[in-house]
Amino acid sequence: MTTKNKHYLCPVKTYYAPSVMFGCCMLAVARLAGKVGGLTEVFFTGLCGALPAPKCRAGGLMGGNGARQRAGRLCAGAIKAVVILCLFALTARQAEASNCTNSYFLKEKINLAFCQSSNSFFETKALQYKAKMMILNDYIKDKIEKGELQDKKFEINIISKILTHYHFDLTQGRNGYFVWISWFPSLHELKTIVDYFSRPDWKPFVVGDYESNEDFKTASRRVSNFFQQYTTADTITYQPVTVWEKDGVSLQYADGNMRYLIDDAPLPFKANSNLPVKIQDRYLFFQQDSIFVVQDMQIINKIERNDFNYADINVQVHSKWVNIGGINWFYSYSYEQNRFFRNENR
Repeated sequence: MTTKNKHYLCPVKTYYAPSVMFGCCMLAVARLAGKVGGLTEVFFTGLCGALPAPKCRAGGLMGGNGARQRAGRLCAGAIKAVVILCLFALTARQAEASNCTNSYFLKEKINLAFCQSSNSFFETKALQYKAKMMILNDYIKDKIEKGELQDKKFEINIISKILTHYHFDLTQGRNGYFVWISWFPSLHELKTIVDYFSRPDWKPFVVGDYESNEDFKTASRRVSNFFQQYTTADTITYQPVTVWEKDGVSLQYADGNMRYLIDDAPLPFKANSNLPVKIQDRYLFFQQDSIFVVQDMQIINKIERNDFNYADINVQVHSKWVNIGGINWFYSYSYEQNRFFRNENR
């Protein structure tokens, strides 16, 4: 997925083979580009399993200058290998792999890799998790300032459940907390995870490991028991978070929901499909079941849709037309006639 949204660091369309290696690669590239913190031992050894990270720390291996120089060359070569591998992962098309569209949100205390299936990708869903990370980042900072949590960054990987096996991993190392989730968690579940790391009796929690052969029923019961045991009644309080703005329209996360606004006035449309577009003095708002035309805060036209609501669709705006759908277009909207036309030959 290419994007013009400034909130994304590097959303890209990739091929999901496998999710764990790709998530490691992309965050490694981000680090090497200087966008996030230094390379962490646990990230590479615990999650990627690719580099002997303890040998790559500043100062090199234990030993004399020759050993340090050899270690430096070893590390440089290993890092180059990771970069090459990541670039290959970005471009290779493997027939047996499933598509994954990744979005990356990097905050002061959180790096999030958010993966949706390319066949069911919604940018509004990615923006919802951008908002959750902004809120969670402030919550983490507050707990660190109070001394309730060690000052380390959270590396969070959220993966669509249709692209991977069911798993839930909570681990930590010297330089970070590591979270792998194979569903789209609520803000309260994310808070529970942060709170768990702050407990004095914390210990690694791993569900659905490949080597364990744990069946889905057992794994899901363990995850359910985890949240029943560690979830508290208190919630995170936050002000509405704006995650997108364009042409006078904004998208906010407030009270657990996404909502559109024009000039700070909320609109009734569900933010569960394409982001809105503007044609002259009108806006088109997209829901999974409908498309609305709005002018002067009034709905002046509407069409119901039921044939392509499983993912974001292609939309092209022209001076007097908006084409909506795939290559052959499902619909076209005429500004002059304020009318939708169906393409019956698609």
